[in-house]
Amino acid sequence: MSTVEAHPRSAADRIARRVLRVEDAAPRALMPLKGSLIISAVRCVITYALVPALVPVISGLGLVARPLSLALSVAAAVMAVVSLRRVWLADWSGRWGYTAFIGVVLTVLAVVIAFDVRALAG
Repeated sequence: MSTVEAHPRSAADRIARRVLRVEDAAPRALMPLKGSLIISAVRCVITYALVPALVPVISGLGLVARPLSLALSVAAAVMAVVSLRRVWLADWSGRWGYTAFIGVVLTVLAVVIAFDVRALAG
């Protein structure tokens, strides 16, 4: 247990903190989370607005769209985990709700990545 703790942690909190490797870290501010959100927003704009809009205009983009989507999805997954770690490091009271949200996001990204890999492989 951390000496910084004001209250004992539940077993679920201790497990989550161990998995995210933030076990004994002192609480930190959530300010760095802003960078993760900006990167995620840029990825969404590129993936869901620019690529679909440009595919009909530039026929060769079809060859680039899958690798770009794959790279952006992997980057988004990494950033999601980084932001989740930051939320847990901040010991934010809404960390479990955010953890559930990131779980859904990672599940969707895993499906997108699987489809992209399958399309590229065959």
